[in-house]
Amino acid sequence: MDRRCPPPRGFTLVELMVALVVLGLAGATVAMTLPHRDPALSQAERFATGLARAREEALLGMHAVDVTVSAEGYGYARERLEGWEPLRHAPFGNVTWETGVEPRLPRDVAQLAFRFEPSGLASGGPLVLESPRGVVRVTVRPTGEVQVDAPGR
Repeated sequence: MDRRCPPPRGFTLVELMVALVVLGLAGATVAMTLPHRDPALSQAERFATGLARAREEALLGMHAVDVTVSAEGYGYARERLEGWEPLRHAPFGNVTWETGVEPRLPRDVAQLAFRFEPSGLASGGPLVLESPRGVVRVTVRPTGEVQVDAPGR
């Protein structure tokens, strides 16, 4: 009796490698065609996170915290008996806007300030960030709530 082994079933290693290469190329093609993230939106989200941290610092530290915005970037300061002291420890410090992102400041105003009080209340209002890809608005409500609005996204 001549027993022959049945032919092997399945894929060979070469066939599996070719399939993986094709899948990798297809994935890379899809990733390359995805839209790039808007720098104004990422900067607005980072700024909003910093504002929320400033509010927490005011509430927990029992002193007012200012966030001052200029055309170059923004920084933090807290109120002391002697006056205002810059906050430089993590997660605070001076932050520079990304290239291509510009804040829309009111005319004849070099800086815009957002203040968070120990009571939880805030002053400030809206800040609009512009980039070639669009416009994003960050708003600080009197209750201290921070909101990011990206129209059309």
